[in-house]
Amino acid sequence: MRRLVLLAVAVAQAAATSAVAQDIKLPPPQTIFPGVSFSSGLDYSAGRYGDRSDTDILVGLTNVTVSEDDFQFSASMPYLNITGPAYVVVGPGGAPVLINPAKGAGSTVRSGWGDLNFSASYTLPSDALDDFEITGTFRTKIATANASKGLSTGATDFAFSLDVSKQFDSWGPFATFAYRVPGEPSFYSFNDAPSFSVGTSVELADNVVAIGSYDFDGSISTSLADAQQLFGSVTWLATDKLSLTAYFENGLSSGAPRLGTGLLISWKVN
Repeated sequence: MRRLVLLAVAVAQAAATSAVAQDIKLPPPQTIFPGVSFSSGLDYSAGRYGDRSDTDILVGLTNVTVSEDDFQFSASMPYLNITGPAYVVVGPGGAPVLINPAKGAGSTVRSGWGDLNFSASYTLPSDALDDFEITGTFRTKIATANASKGLSTGATDFAFSLDVSKQFDSWGPFATFAYRVPGEPSFYSFNDAPSFSVGTSVELADNVVAIGSYDFDGSISTSLADAQQLFGSVTWLATDKLSLTAYFENGLSSGAPRLGTGLLISWKVN
């Protein structure tokens, strides 16, 4: 049960930090599988982001994680397919950003590898915290994607987050607080921005956990409103080495995707 809750909370916390999940909707598999683990999946989102035209984003997710005691390290690189206005660019953390919208600009289809992402986390021993689970995480996104296609801003970004959760029988409330420090591309100016998520996990069966959360993601750009959305997921621990997660998002503001959904699979390598 504890392993399932940790995985479910990780999915919700990750969803809170990005509108389209370029580098994070992958649960850190080491929360249930110590050692070297691999995660993969698909994420789809659709929204207007304050514009008059729709932008559809399909993301192929790939993540490798190594854990040792209370430390965990992960690397990921998404594959993106974007259908929408050419001035909608994938910004820090995967959030869409409008760059100098022009009237009459037509829809384009762009695809390619996204930016390379790294993260490092440390979890405080819960025995010393009255069974609270507290994890600090540092993330960086290195600009490896094709900026001319709008797959990246072409700048390196940083983010910091603090996750707090505690288990009460079959449910486990949690909260995540994060702060994003975007890079400075030559063509646009971004602002630092906070984000947070609050929610709970609920045990549905011995090996199934559902979660729900409210997520707020502060905008880094004056061209985009803050993102607010509701998130829900179901995680099934199929075996001691394999888990499946399905999730859904509903946008509450113009800065968030109108809807989003995804499917993730995680398994232990060794």
